[in-house]
Amino acid sequence: MKKNAKFIMFIILAIIALYFTRINYGEHSMNKSIKACMIAQKNKSSGMSKVEAKKYCKEEIGKKISK
Repeated sequence: MKKNAKFIMFIILAIIALYFTRINYGEHSMNKSIKACMIAQKNKSSGMSKVEAKKYCKEEIGKKISK
């Protein structure tokens, strides 16, 4: 019984840690994706401004995340 209690406590703590990690670093991951997309768009079409590229990338990444 004691062995099972330790295992269950470990699983609960692991779930809590993963949840907080997702909350804290989810935004960071999305920002990196947007920046990479902006660089690719600027290289692809030189006429696109930084603001246009950022807007386009936010829309496209938002569509892919919501799937």
